[in-house]
Amino acid sequence: MVGDERTNGDIPAIAKLLRHHRELKQRKGLFQSRQVDFFRYKRFVRALKSSEYTKKSQLQPELYPPVGTAEDEEAGARDVFISLIRAQLVVPCVKLHSAECKEHGLKPSKDFPTLIVSNKAVLQPDEYYVWNYNPKTITDYLIVIGVIAAILGLVSYPLWPALMRRGSYYVSLGALGLLGVFFVLAIVRLVIYLVSLPFTKSKGGFWIFPNLFEDCGVIESFKPLYGYGDKECYSYLKKMKRNKRKLAKNKKTNETDHKDLQNQDTESK
Repeated sequence: MVGDERTNGDIPAIAKLLRHHRELKQRKGLFQSRQVDFFRYKRFVRALKSSEYTKKSQLQPELYPPVGTAEDEEAGARDVFISLIRAQLVVPCVKLHSAECKEHGLKPSKDFPTLIVSNKAVLQPDEYYVWNYNPKTITDYLIVIGVIAAILGLVSYPLWPALMRRGSYYVSLGALGLLGVFFVLAIVRLVIYLVSLPFTKSKGGFWIFPNLFEDCGVIESFKPLYGYGDKECYSYLKKMKRNKRKLAKNKKTNETDHKDLQNQDTESK
């Protein structure tokens, strides 16, 4: 069985290997006003039992401690996880429901579950944990290099060839033109809505591009071409889908509870 003590070198190696492991089935959540990845403890145990980790532990046992044989692998996995908690690479958390968010003075999010830190790390299968380890990726370094290159390029604008400066001038004009078209479209859209409102008030008014100002992608902003009221809006449709999933989940929970009650009645008889 794996001991409780770990070296400083193997802990980050374990975290780096399992940080984005598919067995974790991580989800996005809001933790201390920032977006994080969180997972269940049982998923981490499965990741430690995966072929990737097993292969690494066989080749480099000093960096990836084996979790043990079938008899004591649960204890070995627990020891590895405790070492990550002690290194503060994972943090125990509690997932709040909307009503619980208000009790803690937090605003519920429509897109991500709200998480708060737990004062106690309970190693139970369905307990949640948050990653406090976000290693830099190649993409991060490329973004930094790109930003620096863009800044240097703008600073050296006077040194640009005449052709490049002329091209940047036309690109700027094109961007301003698109911005102007957007504002004109917004005004025309509002005028059409106000003119049509007396005739379509029962339907909520007539809009062209009802998703123009919705929080969605550029292409989705221009779909559909027209609509009535807010029933064609992206946020409304998203809300309806979310309510449908919630109702289905509640129905499944009620069916499970009803089945449990029936089983209890049968056992009592």
